[in-house]
Amino acid sequence: MMVLQQMMTTIQVAKLFGAETPEEIRTRQGYLAQLRFRGQGPRFVKHGRMILYPETAVAEWLEEGETNCTRSIA
Repeated sequence: MMVLQQMMTTIQVAKLFGAETPEEIRTRQGYLAQLRFRGQGPRFVKHGRMILYPETAVAEWLEEGETNCTRSIA
């Protein structure tokens, strides 16, 4: 049995990152597009031209980025 997940649009994800104005939303949407191109962002579903993110994928992606140190290990 298939379970449908709650999905988020790129606008909703951009707002999750604090975007409020239309310009900020467009900037965050562009950033998400770059991440998709590089394969670095959350998992997504493409339906026609629409990009949708499962809420669980966004949460997992954010958790993966959690850290307790700002120093890079080279």
